[in-house]
Amino acid sequence: MSVLEIKQKMPSNPYTEILAALATADVDFILGGGLACVLHGAERVTMDADVSVLMSPGNFGRFLNVMHRLGLQPRVPVDPKSLLDARVIRMLVEEKQALVFSFLDPNRPIRQVDLFLRTDLSFEILLPAAEWVDLDGFRIRILSKAKLLDLKLAIQPPRSKDAVDIEFLRRHVHQ
Repeated sequence: MSVLEIKQKMPSNPYTEILAALATADVDFILGGGLACVLHGAERVTMDADVSVLMSPGNFGRFLNVMHRLGLQPRVPVDPKSLLDARVIRMLVEEKQALVFSFLDPNRPIRQVDLFLRTDLSFEILLPAAEWVDLDGFRIRILSKAKLLDLKLAIQPPRSKDAVDIEFLRRHVHQ
C-alpha cells in the first residue's frame, strides 16, 4: 500500500497527531485494533488508538510525556507510572478485568489512546507480527493483517465492529 493510499484511509487529525507525536518522540509502540485495520484498508470508524508499548522505564516515560503533552489523561484514577510494576498490571487485568489502560482528552473525547495491558498483547510478544508503515513522513509499526485476524477471532463474543473487521481481514490476509 502506498503512502497516498494509507493517507486516504487514515482517519482525520486526532489519530495522525497522536501517532506522529509518539513516532517523533521515539516511542517504541505497535498500533493494533481498529485503527490498524483501517490502515490495512478496512472501511470503518474507530474511536481510539490501541497500542502496545515497550514497557521499559525510558520508553514508557517518553510515552507518558507524549500523553501529557497532548493533554490525554488517564480515564481511571490510577497513576500511569505505576504500570511499570507488573503486579499493578496483573491486579488491573485479574481483579478489574481491564484489557486496556485508557488515556483520553476530556475536552475532545475522540482523542483516546488505549494501552494494551494483557501479557499476550505485550510489545515483545506482538513485535514479530508487526510491520512498518510510512505515514505522513513518519514511520510506525502496525500489527499484520494475520495477527489482527487472530486477535479479532479471539474476542468472545465478537462485537459487530469485530465481525466487520474479521470479514475484511479474512478477505485480505494474504494480500
